[in-house]
Amino acid sequence: MRTTASFAGLSRASAASPEVLADELHELIRCDEVSAVMAATGGWTSALVLPHLDYGLLRAAGKPLIGYSDLTTVLWTAYAHGAPAIHGPMLVSEFGHVTGPFAYSVDQLRWALSGLAATLGPPARWSDDNPWWDTEDDRPLQMHAAGPWRVVRPGRAQGPLLAGCLLALTGLFGTPYMPDTGGHIVFLEDCGIAPDQFLALLAQWQAAGRLASIAALVIGRHSRPLAAPGGYADFDDALLHVLGDVPFPVLADVDFGHTEPKLSLPLGRHVTISTEPLSIHVGAA
Repeated sequence: MRTTASFAGLSRASAASPEVLADELHELIRCDEVSAVMAATGGWTSALVLPHLDYGLLRAAGKPLIGYSDLTTVLWTAYAHGAPAIHGPMLVSEFGHVTGPFAYSVDQLRWALSGLAATLGPPARWSDDNPWWDTEDDRPLQMHAAGPWRVVRPGRAQGPLLAGCLLALTGLFGTPYMPDTGGHIVFLEDCGIAPDQFLALLAQWQAAGRLASIAALVIGRHSRPLAAPGGYADFDDALLHVLGDVPFPVLADVDFGHTEPKLSLPLGRHVTISTEPLSIHVGAA
């Protein structure tokens, strides 16, 4: 990797019009000194940019787009058009800490960009702390001891990898930008929701036929979860209620998305999951 540029425009609706934001990304992609493009932060406006992107340019350039949260909509749409994408860290969110980025996150990103095969493993500690960048950016994150990744449903599966933010991706339903998820190992994570909201979002995936056709499901650690005002008070309970008797393996508490440190997950790479013992192996590009 030579130079990683930051696509700052995706973070704010007021930064520029969707057309200008798309042009900014195209300019970075065309630049010979740029080998990958990392988003600055997330937000809620990436979907506005999708109609203005030159997917042929993204595919031909072969330069990975990197990020998570709201940027997932861009990653999945790029993947659907044959362009490379990595569900991984962002510039301000992960590299802007007063103590710098976590070594685990940096190592994972370097691995994802390398194209090499690897068996993934959890970090020793994790955090869903979220200090305000304008008032609390002078303190380190509050950390927790990391428990093991968990098996919710046993089994073995393999298929191409798709990873993203549950809240952002559900907004792609009914649009031409949602890729085919059939046969994929799907990694989904969330932030700031309660178990009953988690259930409602997964129920939409179920009703759309998206859950029945996947090869396996991997759920990330729930970042800053809320209490349920009523109904389902447990995330596993909600998950199992929606899944019913589906035959594929399900893992939980895997480190990607809105918690730190985080995995970098290259979309489309072949993944093999086994639960006896628990193993997530990503093949070479």
